[in-house]
Amino acid sequence: MIRIILSLMIGAMLAFSVPTSSEACSFNCSNKKPKDLKFKLGEPSNSFGAGAGGNRLILPITDSNKIGAVVLLPGCAGIKSYSRGDLQRWGDLLLENGYAVLLIDHLSSRGVERNCGKGRALKQYRLYQDVADGVALINKQPTIDKSRIFTLGFSLGAMTGGGLAAKHNWHGDNVPRPRAVAGLYGGCYGYGNWLNPAADIPVLWLVGGKDTESPPDDCKPEIRAIKEEGLMTFHEYPNATHCWDCSGLNGYSKTAGNGKHVTYRYDPAITKDSEQRVLEFFNSFESK
Repeated sequence: MIRIILSLMIGAMLAFSVPTSSEACSFNCSNKKPKDLKFKLGEPSNSFGAGAGGNRLILPITDSNKIGAVVLLPGCAGIKSYSRGDLQRWGDLLLENGYAVLLIDHLSSRGVERNCGKGRALKQYRLYQDVADGVALINKQPTIDKSRIFTLGFSLGAMTGGGLAAKHNWHGDNVPRPRAVAGLYGGCYGYGNWLNPAADIPVLWLVGGKDTESPPDDCKPEIRAIKEEGLMTFHEYPNATHCWDCSGLNGYSKTAGNGKHVTYRYDPAITKDSEQRVLEFFNSFESK
């Protein structure tokens, strides 16, 4: 009997022990810790070609010594030949409008092909830590306005940014959190809490009414909670599918992780509108 009680006590202690920031398995991380990403500073440019490979910070060519910065967060397939052009288009847009751009490649250097579904090799905590590590490099640049750093994510990248809108998910040692986060066709399903009702920074959330992979209704409680705090800018495109800005995946069909059939439809008009909404959102934040 005593042995049983001791076992239960030890189990309870283990269950409620608090992990360190480097081993925060409350985010369902695997036993093998993925290696840290290495970020580099690229040559200044108003074209994102050199940065489209990922993990390279590109600063715009400008006379300003106070520039904003955006961390681009791709979907769960990472940076592929079919997505590189669309990510470069976003990078070009941001550089042309005076923002430094860092596209995070979570997968290639770790030998991970895809990071989709419940069996993801890289769990929430690792994705969050990658963003914090990238923001650390951005903060070292003297021309960057530290009060105007943002994230822009797509699908799983949107979900990562949505999670980071809550303070308790930020683990950057002495690294300030982004000022705000923006996400396109992000979901609220799967393991863990992504778009977070505890968000305490502004969130731009753009969704498609015909998105069966990340149905907007899945995020209703989170959207409502963030709206009540006055921090949610929300827009639904009634006829948009998942990945409406993915020209390289137009017509692609599959069975999504939620078991539903999806077909991606690239929509140039909605893509243009979402670009303008993202720019207006980021431009609305003045330097502190």
